[in-house]
Amino acid sequence: MPDLPARSPTEARLDAAARHAGDLWLPDHPYFDAAEAGFAPLWPIIEPFLQEADFTSVLDLATGRGRNAQKLLPLAGRLTLVDIRPENIAFCRRRFANDPRITYIANTGYDLRDVPDASVTLFYSFDAMVHFDSDVVRAYLAEARRVMVPGARAFLHHSNHTGGEDWMLAPHCRNFMSKALFAHYARKEGLTVLRQDVLDWGGVAALDCLSLLRRD
Repeated sequence: MPDLPARSPTEARLDAAARHAGDLWLPDHPYFDAAEAGFAPLWPIIEPFLQEADFTSVLDLATGRGRNAQKLLPLAGRLTLVDIRPENIAFCRRRFANDPRITYIANTGYDLRDVPDASVTLFYSFDAMVHFDSDVVRAYLAEARRVMVPGARAFLHHSNHTGGEDWMLAPHCRNFMSKALFAHYARKEGLTVLRQDVLDWGGVAALDCLSLLRRD
């Protein structure tokens, strides 16, 4: 087997940041059961952001055990589930019984190299990007623009916490990010910011933000 090309310093840094935030979210993590049980009251908060979305080809980033995918699947023509943990992808394969509309991808945690250009009509991530390093967030925004068709929308739930840079010590494990910084990164990567709503989470005021973006 030929030697693989060495990763660039940027790729190595992104890989380390992605693994630091993503490696612990295995299917047996106790958070998944709690999150699934408490998800129904959150969907009415999400739905208004999706009212004008095109569900022809949906990508669910950091799908975990598929609680968001369970809601998206009845609406989607095609659904791509992406997660840094192969174990979560295997869990989703069992959960959704190999539904032919679903594509499963275990990725690097910072890119979408297995997703074709201009193939996604709705880019979605809820209750996952809140943990991502800011460099990883920006990397995914660049990838989102690449994989989205013109006019596609992205609904992304991210941190609005700037009180520290160690996500493991932050409230609800939020990584360093803000509403303004996220919008700045999105515009830098060629995406239009349509809406941003600050969100309380777990009793902490203004901890998160819901952002709606468009590729023009």
